Amino acid sequence: MKIMNRIPLYVMIILSLFISCENSKKTIANTSNHEKEIERLLNFFDENAYEETEGTYYSDVDNEGNVVSDKVFNVALSRLIYGLSYAKIVDIAYLEKAEKAADFQMEKLIVKDSLNTYFASFFDMKTNKADSSKYLDIWQQAYGLCGLSELYRNSPSKDLLDNIHQLHDSFVRTFHDTIKGGFYGNYANNTQIEGSKTLQALIYPITAYMENLWSVDVENRNKYEPYLKENIQIAFNKGWNKELGWVNIKFDDNWDPCQHSSPDSICFNVTPGHNFQYASIFLRTKSWEFLTKKEQLKYQKFGIDVLDTTLEKPIFPKKDLSQGFYSEVNPVSNEVTDKRKTWWQHCEALIALSLADEKFIIKAKNLENFYFNTFLDKENGGEFFFVNELNIPQTDELKGSIGKSAYHTIEMIKFLNK
Repeated sequence: MKIMNRIPLYVMIILSLFISCENSKKTIANTSNHEKEIERLLNFFDENAYEETEGTYYSDVDNEGNVVSDKVFNVALSRLIYGLSYAKIVDIAYLEKAEKAADFQMEKLIVKDSLNTYFASFFDMKTNKADSSKYLDIWQQAYGLCGLSELYRNSPSKDLLDNIHQLHDSFVRTFHDTIKGGFYGNYANNTQIEGSKTLQALIYPITAYMENLWSVDVENRNKYEPYLKENIQIAFNKGWNKELGWVNIKFDDNWDPCQHSSPDSICFNVTPGHNFQYASIFLRTKSWEFLTKKEQLKYQKFGIDVLDTTLEKPIFPKKDLSQGFYSEVNPVSNEVTDKRKTWWQHCEALIALSLADEKFIIKAKNLENFYFNTFLDKENGGEFFFVNELNIPQTDELKGSIGKSAYHTIEMIKFLNK
């Protein structure tokens, strides 16, 4: 006390303000589990791929952090905007970088023609030109809205929402099937491409942005509800092969699934990650107020059934999920065709398990521990795309690429933190 009495009053005030600010920052940070993992992942791109003049990030980054092309890909940047926006709960400074990156996306990666407003696939920083292709796929267009939607959730503004609405309305005009429902997967020459309907064309609009945006753009929920309701119904009716216990991936224009002829003549291989992602869209419906209670219960039960079936598949080195699961399977024979383990599939599994309440809590915790102990590179930062059967990282795949940046891991953490 005697020492404190000797300190001038203005010094005490400054110290008090400093301590208050530090405590405030810690309070924000401590609301987030996996705070260090969020920072380590974002710092990998901040330290290696950030282009300060434009406030953007190069996309192609190898395992040591070397930028290997001049391209800024729309999906990769959008997914970084998502991660930076969510990381506001760790440090508010991330939000400013998200806003600058979003400004770059709106200025350099948006194309307008007489019919549509859409995202270019990439912007080349060397030539100062965006990709000129008008062949659009639903993955790049849906996930182009991913980061903007999460930015709006964390930092709402009228201008941002107006831009999102313009892009959303164009997305619907471009891909929505007004006759059979759902969305086509591809669009070119001012028309939807026949034969391009996939499970992803049903799921991506929900998981990439529509559900997230519906939760915060309350006054305009009518913009999203028809498509959320329609897609979930088609996915429920057509997306699951009950006999095989795997998702249907490819469909004709009537949403009839492509049929497997035999174990040696299949229509498509499957990834366990798509089973988990499929389960998660039904488990999300617990908060969809526009559904009836009967519909919500039906979808919840179905999501749990899909999880139960998937967890019985021969894809796990250990049944308790403590060693993760393999990447690709023949859906007819259940033979594992790729024993590598993929980062994004484990993120989708953890999202689904987190939505399933207490039923899978032990397996979920085992898988969570496996993920953070296996895929994150504690030496060079970032995260590995693949590890092999023995959990050894495979470094031939880039840590940053056309679609890989920070989204899957940070989205998963967001769900875990709920």
